[in-house]
Formats: sequence, C-alpha cells, structure tokens
Amino acid sequence: MNFLDRYNPNVDVFNGVNKALDVPEKHEKAFKAWEMLLSVKKIHDSSFLIIGCILKTVRDDKLYLNLDYDNFSQFLASEELGFSREKAYMCIKTYEYYIEYLELDPEHVGKMNISRLSMMVPILKKIKDKTQVIKTIGELSQLRHGDFVSAIIKKTDRKGKPTCYWSNELNKWFIGYHPDTCHLVNYGDYEKEL
Repeated sequence: MNFLDRYNPNVDVFNGVNKALDVPEKHEKAFKAWEMLLSVKKIHDSSFLIIGCILKTVRDDKLYLNLDYDNFSQFLASEELGFSREKAYMCIKTYEYYIEYLELDPEHVGKMNISRLSMMVPILKKIKDKTQVIKTIGELSQLRHGDFVSAIIKKTDRKGKPTCYWSNELNKWFIGYHPDTCHLVNYGDYEKEL
C-alpha cells in the first residue's frame, strides 16, 4: 500500500453493489437488489447518527492526531471531509443525546429529521423524566414544520441565535449565545486599538 493511499483511501461505493448484482438468474438478482435497497435505506436514514458516532470517537480519542491534523477543527475542514463545525457538532450532539443518553432505537431516531432532533434537545434536556421526554418527542415530531418551529420558539423562549451587544460601561462587545443551540468557540477577550 502506498503511503499516500493510507491517508487518502480510494473508496468505491459501488464495489459491493456490482458484485452482488452480478448474478445470472433474475429471480435471485431481484431479491439481492431488494435486500441491498433495504440495507442502504437504513444506512441512509441513520447516516447522521453514524457520522455523529464516528466523529465523537475521533474527537474524544483525539484520533485526528494520528492522521496528522493538529486539532479536530482542522480534521473537519480537510478537503476529503469538508464538514462544517456546526454540522459535525449537530451530528455528534444528536447521537450523544438520543442514542447514548436516552438509549433510543437508532433505527427509529434515524427516521426523524436531524434539524428537528437538534432543535428539540434544549426543550428535552429540561425534562427530568425519560418517559415524559419520549412522549414530548412523539408530540413534537407529529407537528407540521411551521407548527413545530412555533412550538420550539414558544417553549425555549428564544430562537437560538447568538446576540451581540456593546457595553458602554465596560467599553467592550459581548456575544451571548445558547450552548444547546449555538456552537461558538470562546477565543477569550479581544481588544483592538483604535
């Protein structure tokens, strides 16, 4: 194996598909195709959970260091992955909360929209009883999009966007954000001479 191939593997997504569907009998080919479609659909529906699980492992175990990246953000921004920090953390937090903490069935969670799941987390974290959490997930997931967004705003009493304001008293800008819905990195105090 070439040294560069180790760090930039050639991934052929059709390798297994072409081999499995290369059967002479149509009856067998039809069932192989059906079986593969069901399998790929399950993976597709749950891909954000799989991505969250893998990214969490890479982040927590600092595996990016073994791939010659200085930090997790640099790993996410690599040419091959190209994940935005926001998307990556949305997948990680969704996986952590719904699969690790609530221990819900990944197949069931995978059928829900990741944006909805992410928006529900701040509301659900306030509920202490896991049975009530599951009931609330059921209620919110049945709502149409507009009604869902309205319910989230009403229950959180915020839209999740960061706020920025100037303090005359301290002569500094301040950024306020909600850690459950925003993913900002604190770089400390920044002062610019005018």
